Amino acid sequence: MKEKLSGILIIDKPQGLTSTETLEKVKRLLKVKKAGHGGTLDPIATGVLPIFLNEATKVAQIFLEGDKIYEGKFELGYTTDTYDITGEVIARYDIKDITLEKIKEIAQRFVGELEQIPPPYSAAKFRGRPLYKYARDGLIIPKEPKKVKVYQFDILSFDGRVATFYLKCSKGTYVRSLIHQLGEELGCGAVLSSLKRLQKSVFTLKEALTLEDLEKINKENPEKIKEFIIPVHQALEFLPKVVISEDFAKRVREGKQINRTAFLSLIKFQKLSFSPSEKWIRLVDPRGKLVAIIENPLLFKEKSYVSYFRVFKDES
Repeated sequence: MKEKLSGILIIDKPQGLTSTETLEKVKRLLKVKKAGHGGTLDPIATGVLPIFLNEATKVAQIFLEGDKIYEGKFELGYTTDTYDITGEVIARYDIKDITLEKIKEIAQRFVGELEQIPPPYSAAKFRGRPLYKYARDGLIIPKEPKKVKVYQFDILSFDGRVATFYLKCSKGTYVRSLIHQLGEELGCGAVLSSLKRLQKSVFTLKEALTLEDLEKINKENPEKIKEFIIPVHQALEFLPKVVISEDFAKRVREGKQINRTAFLSLIKFQKLSFSPSEKWIRLVDPRGKLVAIIENPLLFKEKSYVSYFRVFKDES
């Protein structure tokens, strides 16, 4: 019986395909039934698209919370209904007197926490249906603005019409909307013309395979694909950890409840300190084996017991 692939495969999504179409191609190539992708990229975008295979789908949420890094280009002088070059032109503007220094200055106004409304043509949903499907039917569904964070927004160059940029932002940030807002502030309109995601959560472009790479490896030596699949325990190493005893680990794997106060005492005894901003904590046994992911008990003071996010079997 063929071994079931499990873990995270990083794909460099090609331009022209949706994230879902890319996912389906990977599933067909690897003959995997259960898989999901880690964060939607628009069809014009390329770059890091984590694919969670089988058991890894159970921890995908942790990585979906991660920040993102992009590089891209935008064009000044017009706006479109999709906020990128694939849309229908709505208006055109004069772009004289726009300089690199001015664009840099305006871009810095967006660094920090801001409220964003998802673009009309987006995968954000209303009553279970993506906004872009309503938009294609001629219905523009207004969505409530949501808070996102921009950590870095650097304008790298400008040739009089096209600018290049580097962006680091939180989950949920729509780059198209950010560029549209920048164009409004400049008074000359702006549309996203290209975008590459360099990093999503802990995954980078250096780890990524193109679909062509994957097809070639699968054809020539299918077993070699395992070398590119990141095991779940390895991918989760960025989370803070608490080492627990073998007996404690056995009780956790049996699903027994952990008293919150007792667990906090254990943390104190081990001289560990966790920030309330850290949402999840790893529990590891003395052999270094991953036992469970729990929700940070500092975030849930009203609870008497620690909340499990995911418990892992002892496979040794």
